[in-house]
Amino acid sequence: MPKKDKPKDDKKKKKKDDEKKSQDEHSESETDIKKFPRGIFFLLGNEFCERFSFYGMRTILTLFLVNQLHYSENVASKIYHGFQIVAYFMPLFGAIVADAWLGKFWTILSLSIFYACGNLTIAAGAIPNNLTFMRVMSVVGLFIIGTGTGGIKPCVSAFGGDQFKKGQEAMRQHFFGLFYFAINSGSLISTALTPFLREDVKCFGEDSCFSVAFFVPAVLFVIALTFFAIGKPFYVIKSAEGSIFVRVVGCICNALCNKASKKGEKKEHWLDYADDRYDSVLKQDIKRLLRILILYIPLPLFWALYEQQGSKWVIQATEMDGKITRGVHIKPDHMQIINPLLILVMIPIFDFIVYPLFSRIHLLTTPLQKMTVGGLLSAFAFVITAFIQLKIETEIPELPPEGEIEMLVINNSPCTLQMRSPLGRKLQHFGVTSLNIPISKTSDWSFVPEGCDVKREANKSVGSLNETFNAMMVTFDDDKLVIQVSNDTREKHTSGDSQVRLLFSIDYEFIDNENASFLIQGSSTLFLFPDKIIRPGKIGMTEYCSLAPGEYELFLPIDENDHEEEPVGKFEVGTGGSYTIFILQSEARNIRTISSTITVRPNSIHRLWQIPQCIVITAGEVMFSITGLDFSYSQAPASLKSVVQAIWLLTSALGNFIVVLLNFLKFERYSHEFFMYASLMTLSMAAFGIIACFYQYAESEEKS
Repeated sequence: MPKKDKPKDDKKKKKKDDEKKSQDEHSESETDIKKFPRGIFFLLGNEFCERFSFYGMRTILTLFLVNQLHYSENVASKIYHGFQIVAYFMPLFGAIVADAWLGKFWTILSLSIFYACGNLTIAAGAIPNNLTFMRVMSVVGLFIIGTGTGGIKPCVSAFGGDQFKKGQEAMRQHFFGLFYFAINSGSLISTALTPFLREDVKCFGEDSCFSVAFFVPAVLFVIALTFFAIGKPFYVIKSAEGSIFVRVVGCICNALCNKASKKGEKKEHWLDYADDRYDSVLKQDIKRLLRILILYIPLPLFWALYEQQGSKWVIQATEMDGKITRGVHIKPDHMQIINPLLILVMIPIFDFIVYPLFSRIHLLTTPLQKMTVGGLLSAFAFVITAFIQLKIETEIPELPPEGEIEMLVINNSPCTLQMRSPLGRKLQHFGVTSLNIPISKTSDWSFVPEGCDVKREANKSVGSLNETFNAMMVTFDDDKLVIQVSNDTREKHTSGDSQVRLLFSIDYEFIDNENASFLIQGSSTLFLFPDKIIRPGKIGMTEYCSLAPGEYELFLPIDENDHEEEPVGKFEVGTGGSYTIFILQSEARNIRTISSTITVRPNSIHRLWQIPQCIVITAGEVMFSITGLDFSYSQAPASLKSVVQAIWLLTSALGNFIVVLLNFLKFERYSHEFFMYASLMTLSMAAFGIIACFYQYAESEEKS
């Protein structure tokens, strides 16, 4: 009997074991669903570091192109927006590579290595070297970075979504919230930090250090790449399944070819000519896609305006005053931090306050209405920008009348000087005057001293002067007056810093075999070498040097290595101003004085006046960009949602391309250019509003 019951017992035991195993697997599955996928944390760290790297580099890019690579502001804007074109065109390339060949993981990894090389290339290109070498290295680095960041853009977030299982939908939404937070926190920190690295760190004998400012984001990206690579064992890695974009292009090309070859045959829609190779579902989805693309035609102009926050608006900020309190200044590239801050504040305000209020009065009830108003707000932001620019342009130094040049005459002596020629004029001691004189081959200058122990008058015949602006210093050497002439400038420094030059007559004699200097000390330290001096000599002038706004002390040299313990005097410089400091020191006559004159007025309009235009364009971004993303996703066929998102990014690339094209137009003033953009955007949104009136909304295919 026991032997006969054994098979039954075995079956019962096996059944219990199977039930237990099933319960364990079910329990384990439930536990896994409740847990965040471990690979997610590596992806969040990767995204934070990558965005830090990208925005840190982009924040200082315009000033780097202008100040270090010495491109004109117009050419720098073209390069900046050309870089943006690459960055927003490459998502399409990255998506095709990931879907059709490599898969998301290997696409991200391979393009990230390429991306890291670009970061290191531009950091190396910022090291002072031959200008052509620096330009080539920097442009190559920018192209590599644009290719890398654009290529991985559509893959990283989608790869993050792949990590979640069925039943983890709420957790996936939470991940995308964290993902967005990582993006904005990375960009905020880097936008705040890199301008300090650019200006406050000194390296390679220069007053700024763009190479370190680029190298720190490069290091952060290497960390991002490391985060991504070491998380591989924890990722869910899906293989490539084929690109829907390739199928869409193939279907359209097939339809056009068949339509051209089958001229006698007529079909209801031109896409129907592709029925020999493609199914009706795909053709129907493409027809729906084309309806959306018609709406996209006016949209690139929004991005043409929006992306200029990093180019023309930074250039405008360099022409404005950044002083907050003594020793505290806002840097021109710091103004870019306002946009991401406002975005985080405005999104909930619009979602929970603005849109519900307008909905009650039956306004802004559709996505296309919101996008139209958002575009008009961006146009209004440029109207504000243009009016601010008009005020800035009133401070631009005026050129002398045609056929004349300007001579700035500085009396660096305790004598009153009676000018006899070329004009009769009295110049008080340590006084300054400015004359417009005709352009001629030579001009004769004569000064007679009064009220001092110098008796001999000074006469000098000045040859033909080719420069529009010139400077003349009249001082004394022992018991006679001396006249020195140099070219001058009225251009503002491209970074927004102040410019200072020294004119001097001192006891210390500069000689050829000693490299002595003046010491300027304040918020920064500068050793200024008198290159424009006939050696040996005690009288001369220096070139202009850039100084951060603030108060400084000036120390005279006592030999090649040391300076006097007490400063000869103090001077203060404002943002964007140019100053001529003239020094007279004579122990024999018990004279030790420092005076200054402003040759270019410092900026009077504060950089905080850019805040209104930032608020308006950010409100426009919330209504246009975020609504546009949601509209594109909801209206796209289920099979083509990724294609529509890629084309949405392409509108940004086209917007940057418009800026590059329009930069070939020559505008006398930036204000005229800003008014032009505002007008074009208004016309664009008028066209968009008309097209939107005829758009038939499709019901969303997305299931909750």
